Amino acid sequence: MAKGQKNRKKGSAKHYPRTARLNTLLHQIVAEHLERLDDDRLPFITVTGTEIDSDLNQCDVYISTFENDPEADEHILGVLAEQRIPLQSAIAQQAKLRKTPAVVIQFDPSVRAGAKIDAILAGLDIPSDGDDDAPEVEGTTDFDEPEPDEVSFD
Repeated sequence: MAKGQKNRKKGSAKHYPRTARLNTLLHQIVAEHLERLDDDRLPFITVTGTEIDSDLNQCDVYISTFENDPEADEHILGVLAEQRIPLQSAIAQQAKLRKTPAVVIQFDPSVRAGAKIDAILAGLDIPSDGDDDAPEVEGTTDFDEPEPDEVSFD
């Protein structure tokens, strides 16, 4: 064995970075904790991801809801801020870490950006594939389906 190499079994957890394993574990813990919350002030919340720092001091939790109202967002984050201590306690009990990371809950910016793009695209007048008024694009050709005897899977 070369100097500096460790004896690792193929397929062991060592090939999977620690922070990635922790992100997966924290995602499960947070999602289960939020699912058990019985608070009428909260709408349906989806945990879209977690991202823990390399020094394990802070865990960013990304959420998404069906709401798209800045006032509702502030209200939701306020209610979830009340749950930060019980959530960190659940992480400490289930993750068995030496130090529990500080949890920061925020809305997932990629989900919001995707919704904005969808709204923009919905506002455009794009002809469908079957529309005869669709403009011709230079350099494109229509391809016919291959004949059955032209395809061989031997």
